[in-house]
Amino acid sequence: FVPCPSCTIENFAGVPHRIATAASQYNDEDLVFVVKNHCDGAKLPLALVNYATLLFVIYGMSRINRHLKEQEVKFDEDEQTAQDYSIVVKNPPPDATDPGEWKAFFEGAVAAEFGPEGAHVTCCTIARDNYLLVRALVRRREIMQKLKGKI
Repeated sequence: FVPCPSCTIENFAGVPHRIATAASQYNDEDLVFVVKNHCDGAKLPLALVNYATLLFVIYGMSRINRHLKEQEVKFDEDEQTAQDYSIVVKNPPPDATDPGEWKAFFEGAVAAEFGPEGAHVTCCTIARDNYLLVRALVRRREIMQKLKGKI
């Protein structure tokens, strides 16, 4: 605290912890003391250091983000799944249910595009949108298992 003869308590109404009064031994007036900060405030060198640090952090985060994206692509290319080699035909003809016919079609289409040496279809499966039928078959199997357990 430092003396402040021109300060009043009303000046520090919002921050009462920064002002104090004491009785004077020499007269009837109260002495006013206020808290003095021992810092220089915001100076240009400190602002430049803070700005440079902010730029460094932003640059570092962008480099890490780029590195993570590169690693993600590299990892995905190393990991081979069935999706990498699968073809989904939307809205096929309703009578196209023979996997052999589809296999011959895809081998012909690939051979026409890339040549006969790249035309090999290992497996061809036909999956229909029959969720309700599959759910009913699973329920039937569960019931059959329960019945076998009771016999």
